[in-house]
Amino acid sequence: MKRRTFLKAGAGVFFIKPTTLFGQDLPKKQIRLGVVGAGGIGVMTRNELQKAGATVAALCDVNANSLAQQAKGFPGIPTYTDWREMFKHAADFDAVAVATPDHTHAIVALNAMRLGKHVYIQKPLAHTFEECKMLMAEQKRAGVVAQMGTQHHPRVKGFAEMFNSGVIGDIKNVYCWTDRPGTWWPQGMKAYPDKEVMVPGFTKATWDIWLGPSRANPCHPSLAPFKWRGWWDYGCGAIGDMAIHNADPAFDILELGLPFSVAGYCDSPLTVAFPQNGKVVLKFPPNRKCPTGLTFTWLNNSQTPERLPGMHPNYNFGDNGLVFEGSKGAFNGVVYQYNPIVISYGGHEWNEESKQVQTEWSKKLRPLTFHDHYRQFIQACIDGRPQDCGCRMSYSAPFCQSLLLGCIALRFPGQELKFDAKAERFTNNDEANAFLKAPARGEFSLRDFAV
Repeated sequence: MKRRTFLKAGAGVFFIKPTTLFGQDLPKKQIRLGVVGAGGIGVMTRNELQKAGATVAALCDVNANSLAQQAKGFPGIPTYTDWREMFKHAADFDAVAVATPDHTHAIVALNAMRLGKHVYIQKPLAHTFEECKMLMAEQKRAGVVAQMGTQHHPRVKGFAEMFNSGVIGDIKNVYCWTDRPGTWWPQGMKAYPDKEVMVPGFTKATWDIWLGPSRANPCHPSLAPFKWRGWWDYGCGAIGDMAIHNADPAFDILELGLPFSVAGYCDSPLTVAFPQNGKVVLKFPPNRKCPTGLTFTWLNNSQTPERLPGMHPNYNFGDNGLVFEGSKGAFNGVVYQYNPIVISYGGHEWNEESKQVQTEWSKKLRPLTFHDHYRQFIQACIDGRPQDCGCRMSYSAPFCQSLLLGCIALRFPGQELKFDAKAERFTNNDEANAFLKAPARGEFSLRDFAV
């Protein structure tokens, strides 16, 4: 829908705030929330934002069954199967939680911000590099609060404490990994389903909305409601799921920005889906946090880093994690589970000195307190202060852009793609540049938001 249409929908409305809404007692300072993607991760998102003080004012989901189930808790609440219809009633809500599949994050969030609505966008922020750029531009224009749903971001504080102490020296390598592909959803598929099998709760019309700006394929259980993540056209693979969590401390603390080089490696034929096993290597230029530059390595499907010099002989990397390797040692952690721990120190084999350093840091980090990620978003909305969000747009968009370059690199295994951050393009592969662009399909085109 065009800019003027959306502006008309939200303009010129005089609204007296009630004290209750759909059975919910309202706080004096209220943020009325519209939820797009009411099932799945949308349930957790809605619940946590409610705990933080939001009031649910509208629910939208393309799956009518899921929508009906979630609406039971809010008798009389407006429900929609088309977010565009919901947005025609923009006066009913102040903020929008976007909990749809990756490929429709941007189109929903962009149109919400155009209406002057705050947005809480589940990770990853968007499906393509250009969509992230559009989101940054629209958030700046609208001046609304925009936060990516990296709910464990507060735990970055523990990693920052250890890095800032200098205990492991200058960081030269970061390793990040997950076991998710193949265990949580399939990857390595060779073709889309060629026959339509309607998923319960969908109609042809709502399936078209689910497809959004991306490639049109027949409705099929191999795509929805959950298995979309492994397909190029709809998900961002394990990078969009767990790299956003596990790599968060590195990109935040080290202020990595965009890489100058990215390469992907995989062992399965590439057709329409992410490979079963993937490795991505991003190289970043020197900055004030990493004076000699840095190499970031992403691994998935149970691959883990090689053992580092001086590591405890019995240390197990685990299924998900992040390692900072510095000139004096290394520390490891999983941002959504616990504080980091020293795993090597001093450039020598693990000994009593190494153990003592590890013990000291465990004591220092244990008493750390963390802010509430969801409450931070709600308070920022109430105060009108977009800068108060840890996962604010100015941080989360470049962070996602870097990781999305890794998704592109997996399409060209074994090639080092040179990236010009200023020009926002690959300099040695024109075919790769096509995947930077936002998709455009019919009425769901994002061209109106191009910058």
